[in-house]
Amino acid sequence: MDDWRLVRRYAVPEWMVAECAEARERGDWRAACEAARVDVGFDEAGPAAQLLAGFAPDLLRWHLPRSRSGSAALVAGMRYVLTPDGPVGPDTVVLEVRSPLWTSSSQRLTLDAVRAGDLAEGPVVPLPPYLWDARRTGELRAAVQGGAGGSVEAWTSAGWLIDEVGTDVLGLADPLLAALELRRVAAQFGRSSVQLRVDYRRPRRRPTSHLCLEVAGDQLRVTRRPDGPGPELCLHPALLRPLVSEALFPAEAPPAAGSLVPDGFAEGERIRVRCGTQWHWVGLRGGRLELPHHTEDERRRELALLAFGGAIGGCFRAEIAWHGDGEGMPKRLREYRRDLWRRMEHGGSRVVLALLDAGMDPHVRDAAGRTLLHRIHQFEHAELLPRLLAEGLDVNAVSRRGYTPMCEAVVHSAPHDLLMTLNDAGAIPRLSLMDPRSWPNGGRPALM
Repeated sequence: MDDWRLVRRYAVPEWMVAECAEARERGDWRAACEAARVDVGFDEAGPAAQLLAGFAPDLLRWHLPRSRSGSAALVAGMRYVLTPDGPVGPDTVVLEVRSPLWTSSSQRLTLDAVRAGDLAEGPVVPLPPYLWDARRTGELRAAVQGGAGGSVEAWTSAGWLIDEVGTDVLGLADPLLAALELRRVAAQFGRSSVQLRVDYRRPRRRPTSHLCLEVAGDQLRVTRRPDGPGPELCLHPALLRPLVSEALFPAEAPPAAGSLVPDGFAEGERIRVRCGTQWHWVGLRGGRLELPHHTEDERRRELALLAFGGAIGGCFRAEIAWHGDGEGMPKRLREYRRDLWRRMEHGGSRVVLALLDAGMDPHVRDAAGRTLLHRIHQFEHAELLPRLLAEGLDVNAVSRRGYTPMCEAVVHSAPHDLLMTLNDAGAIPRLSLMDPRSWPNGGRPALM
């Protein structure tokens, strides 16, 4: 359940839910999409108007499968299809949702209105209305109640016939919910089978096979077949989990709408650090570290000592760790920095700009020694990049791996206009493969 707690805390912030609900109530589906970080690929609602009337992008974002990287990032490279009720033919207009190509990319989704017959080949997951339509949320509780567990015995007890195939993926899904979804998708699309798979990356050279769920009358079967051409209708185990009910319907009341800036961010707090033979307080205010027990002369002396390989005091070790990889950083500082970056990753440029306005140190680095410029590809760069450059961030700063912001942008297939802007700002695309220990200061970022 740790992954679900991360999703609840970061992936769909309270302010996003509040803005989406307000936009939806006034019938502005486009504003709701913008609040939920969804790029819309069409100009007018047109034939998709009925689907968009109930579309809740925050609800959709809440339910979409997440990577198990501990970041609550969306599973990358996924396609989902949102359909009206009833049979879906080639001319039926549907909504296609695409997740980012990389888990480390911007967490923005893409929404398009297309004819079902024009869906590109490859895996696509048809989502039930209660996962994205605000008018149908009441159906969710009934769908996830009575989970039967995910063991093979549970599948057979639920009436499934299981062929002699690998069944490890079955342990990730609820057989009762799988049966419900199989029958729904089969009836809508006129298919007798859909795939149940975790790997949604299409092979480049040779076809693979995945578990296949088949329905024929009252009979349900788990078998295996190779991928075929055209759209491959799939079910994702993350949407069929027996534990999902506990996460979706917690006992406590939902949080009230919140601010983009977390409570107490500007006021700050104090953390005890062992410094030599004494305990000192380290101040933390708005993403900035303060050392009230030391003067600037002491700070310069300690940094000079470090440059010559000497040992430094606990307060200064905490400061260096805060700006570097976190080695030796007190637990509370690690938690604070992790929380800060997760809020920015999922909130986008709006959250970053709000934090900067509230006093956040623009030179803050993550555990890999990356600055906001290194991770600009994760944000709406058109509005954030000028601010970061104006704040004096080094466009050629190196991370712990020796990557510059331009390297990170190229590796993550950043948009062409972002690459050109970085180039115009003096970015050097060269990638360093040196051992980090051979970098200046042992690979630690320079302190401002």
